[in-house]
Amino acid sequence: MAAAVLAGCAADVDWLSQYFRPATFLAWRGTYAHSLFGIFFFLAVIPSVPIARYYLVPGSRRVDSRHAAARFWAVALGASFCAALLHIAMDACESNGVALFWPFSPKRFAADWLPSIDPWILTILIACIALPELLHLVGSEIGAKAKKPRGQTGAIIGLVLALVYVGARATLHSNVLALMESRTFHTETPRRASAFPETLALLTWHGIVETESALNEIDVNAAAPDTFDPESSLRLFKPEPSPALDAARSTVAAKRFLAIAQIPKASLEKTEAGYVVVLRDLRYAVAGETQNEIAAIIEVDANNKVTSQELVWARDLHR
Repeated sequence: MAAAVLAGCAADVDWLSQYFRPATFLAWRGTYAHSLFGIFFFLAVIPSVPIARYYLVPGSRRVDSRHAAARFWAVALGASFCAALLHIAMDACESNGVALFWPFSPKRFAADWLPSIDPWILTILIACIALPELLHLVGSEIGAKAKKPRGQTGAIIGLVLALVYVGARATLHSNVLALMESRTFHTETPRRASAFPETLALLTWHGIVETESALNEIDVNAAAPDTFDPESSLRLFKPEPSPALDAARSTVAAKRFLAIAQIPKASLEKTEAGYVVVLRDLRYAVAGETQNEIAAIIEVDANNKVTSQELVWARDLHR
């Protein structure tokens, strides 16, 4: 149990990077610890904790049989692997994404099915823990004997319900994408569409559709596709191509940012010294997860030479 809990939570150690520079958070979040490499690293370390206690701590039960020792190690290893893999799989269902094959590939996998904190999954899991405990208390009062290990039935039901819920979210996501891609937005054909779930409302999705000239934000009710009106979308126009914008996109900061940005949006502001280019990922705002949003700021002089480049927290842009 100790190995499973540690392995299931270990990947989120990369959240500590948010207390450092934005560039550090960008490099660490969803990469090293959220990869197959990270899983095997944790498997090499974490199961040794309960095993060491089993043999070394005074008062712990010892075994002389090699077969029993191997079985104990296999159970700890299997529990750790399942917990760590489940963590990565659930994170891949969100919009932040995980670099599953790091360090061989920086590509991130993000299904956009679930919000970062899903109260419905938490409700399912809490209910499947609490209800069996209540039944156990009732059974103990009347002297009933349990026929199965305590909590086994609740765990199985909770896992099945969570998988069914994720499958339902995936189906709704696919339907919403198909709906948006089948329409025209202000006479323009969609190039790419993305949809992000509302945290509480299961049937409400926040969509964004890229067309030739703009990015179109729109809310979609998956239960009422007939009421969908693409002309009501909020249009965010793309900046016109320019040498200043090309120079900004060629910087190291911009390349690092664009490598993980799902819906990049550039803004260009004229200054006395030249231009300021700000690159943001609209995915944060549309998905409602702006707390750790990162932006790239690049300053270009009148001759389109880059004078500064930096990755910053988007929340500091308005200060």
